[in-house]
Amino acid sequence: MLLKDKVCIVTGAGKGFGEEIAKEFYAQGAKLALITRSQKDIDNLMVKFDSERVLSVCGDVSDGSAVSQFISQTINEFGVIDVLVNNAGMRFRKEFLDIGNDELDQVLNVNLKSVVSLCQEVLPHMVKNNGGKIINMSSIAGTLGFSDLSGYVMSKAAIIGLTKSLAVEFAGKNIQINALAPGFCKTSYFEKFQENTELYDFTLSRIPMNRWGSSKEVADVCVFLASNMSNYMTGEVLKVDGGWSAG
Repeated sequence: MLLKDKVCIVTGAGKGFGEEIAKEFYAQGAKLALITRSQKDIDNLMVKFDSERVLSVCGDVSDGSAVSQFISQTINEFGVIDVLVNNAGMRFRKEFLDIGNDELDQVLNVNLKSVVSLCQEVLPHMVKNNGGKIINMSSIAGTLGFSDLSGYVMSKAAIIGLTKSLAVEFAGKNIQINALAPGFCKTSYFEKFQENTELYDFTLSRIPMNRWGSSKEVADVCVFLASNMSNYMTGEVLKVDGGWSAG
């Protein structure tokens, strides 16, 4: 098992990438600390796990006090934190000139500021324990640019800059910090794309592998980044996009 007894935090664990990452980490022997905003999602998730290896919390990662409490609970439960996966995120589609400050604040609070808060809470523990791994979920949108998604793109591009800066700052502390940039995958957003035949066909035509990715394919890369196999990697942005960025 690649993650035997590693204590791994996964945010946004209730569905999509987060749920699949939690399942793959668990299968690799990890102990999990999971946080998501929906109690229903937590309840659905916990039936898949042995509760002795999993701490689950219903909370909002954009709330600094909730983050602090969650990290304290994790330390109290498991004693250490080996891996942090900053997966929680949101997006909205709107033309740039129509975006309000409240909408912009919301996407930045969830996608970016929560990552800052979690890193600030977790890194002191990793420094004290002489090592750790952080995986920040970006997107190919953060490396390219998409119409009507400027708020989301902005937040995901900032994640990449933050990842690289922290990787350099903490490299000497035996802490590896990398980002993952998924392309178009079969998550809850996939159904919305299917409803728009024109958009779906156009998107598929841009993917050289001519298919959408799966959440498991993204989770498998997370397992690699969380394991000792990636010990000499830091500050990298791994794209899992079926060749979109290469085309």
